[in-house]
Amino acid sequence: MMDDQFGISDDGMEPMADGNDFLSGLNDDHKALATQNGWQDAGSVLESYQALQHQMTSAVIVPDEGSSADEKSAFYQDISKSWTPKDGYQFNMPEALPENFPYDQAFAAEASGWFKEAGLHPEAAQKLHDKWVGKMAEHFGAQEDAANSAAQQQAQVAEAAHRDLIREYGEPESDAYQNAVAKADRALTHLKATGLDITGWFADKGALSRADANGLQQVADPVAVKLLAFIHDSSFAEDGLAGLTDSGSGANPFASDSLNLKEQSELLERNPARARQMIMAAGRDPKLFRL
Repeated sequence: MMDDQFGISDDGMEPMADGNDFLSGLNDDHKALATQNGWQDAGSVLESYQALQHQMTSAVIVPDEGSSADEKSAFYQDISKSWTPKDGYQFNMPEALPENFPYDQAFAAEASGWFKEAGLHPEAAQKLHDKWVGKMAEHFGAQEDAANSAAQQQAQVAEAAHRDLIREYGEPESDAYQNAVAKADRALTHLKATGLDITGWFADKGALSRADANGLQQVADPVAVKLLAFIHDSSFAEDGLAGLTDSGSGANPFASDSLNLKEQSELLERNPARARQMIMAAGRDPKLFRL
């Protein structure tokens, strides 16, 4: 029998440990661990161990440095299923994009499929999307600036060429200007008939464009227009004259030492551009002859 006061058995043996004495036989570290996990006896320890075993059977094991590439790939594919959206990624547009930026919806949908195949987390996919859109916006802005700069330069060149042609032939609606355009067309037609088609070359220089509503002829190089007129007057003019300073009589009818009013009148009516050249060659002002 046990002595109720002292807890000593009749046979002198040490008392048997009950549930309340479970922690007393542990060192301080084990006692702290048992208290933290709520272990009051051996049964509670076994129950906790069984629960841990059950958790371990469904736990994901992170590959270590010794794992193969296939093992690491399988681990990532398995774990990425928990965050990969089944219906694809829904991207938010970055801020401060150009107003007319051509966002490619089709490419975004295709890229979404790539991101899903790679198992990217939605936040990582959004970051890649923003980087891609930002780079495309930079290229788009650079192209816009280059196009605007080129258009501005072209407008400046055209304006300068327009002023040059006006000085040479007069306003676009004037007879001299229209005569130059007509001669250019005839010169190109004759050249093409001989097997030399240079229409594209002159078109690139704007020599064949029409004046706009403001009378601006989009000519990039006024020399092209003058060259056409020269070709016409030198080779294809109806009068067949080939020189620049001679008339049918072999002299300049506008020169002071060989004045010829009849030839002047005929030349002014038939070929104003050539008449202008001969007037200037004679050292006189074309305005005196209403050119």
